[in-house]
Amino acid sequence: MQMATFRASGQGSSNPAPTLSGIAPSSGTASGGTAVTITGTGFASGATVTFGGTVATGVTVTSSTTITAATPAHTAGR
Repeated sequence: MQMATFRASGQGSSNPAPTLSGIAPSSGTASGGTAVTITGTGFASGATVTFGGTVATGVTVTSSTTITAATPAHTAGR
């Protein structure tokens, strides 16, 4: 199972929190580097992504509804 956390740059009370509707693929290797597409709403330039508390690499906000990133290396099963 993948768990992602988002934080938009400059996110404050006037900006609604991003919402997540999907992550594809839903699993990857423990060595990391799996390309993922994250869909939802409210994504903004400068957003960061973490998987299980570890920062993803290559994060690109392609639109307010799509982010691409690569998973970090992690312990198997996390």
